[in-house]
Amino acid sequence: MKFVSLNIENKVGNIIENIVNQTSKLDQFVYTTAEGEYGVLSGFQVGYCVGEDNLDPDTVTPQVVANYLKPFKIEELEQQCNLVIASGFEYTNGDKFLYGPDQQNDFSQKQILLLLNPALTTVQVQTKNNGIKKYTKEEFISLVTYANSFKDQLIKRLDDLTKEIDETEYTDVQELRNLTFVEDVSILTLDAE
Repeated sequence: MKFVSLNIENKVGNIIENIVNQTSKLDQFVYTTAEGEYGVLSGFQVGYCVGEDNLDPDTVTPQVVANYLKPFKIEELEQQCNLVIASGFEYTNGDKFLYGPDQQNDFSQKQILLLLNPALTTVQVQTKNNGIKKYTKEEFISLVTYANSFKDQLIKRLDDLTKEIDETEYTDVQELRNLTFVEDVSILTLDAE
């Protein structure tokens, strides 16, 4: 395999040949060559691509680099999405909730308990800002609906960005790099039902 990076003038910066093992990320490239050289590269001015040994460096353009980096940008956006979901939300009553996998599981378990046990009329819920609070069955179902809307909107945003990346032919790698998941979570429009 061959590594080719572009510099700020969109000209070939570095070439590494005879790569036998590599790990690519958006802003990092780790490799081992057939000669045993090991390296970690990061801080790319523009970006890089990896291709077969016969890759002609003169054919590496910003568009080629952007196409190579697309899956890694999508992976970065997925991580950002998961972090935003886990950081949670503020409910309409001012209670704030984390919403990582453990909290989502806890919400699901409590919802199932409420639905399967008619005698159960309240559940206790851990908030970020108000400690443990009791929610009635109706209040909790409304909270779960709100939480699901929060998560669904974020996943929809990720899906929209993924489609945008897949469908765009970038002629400037920086345009791809500048995409962010969400700059302000308050742009979400959530409704309690």
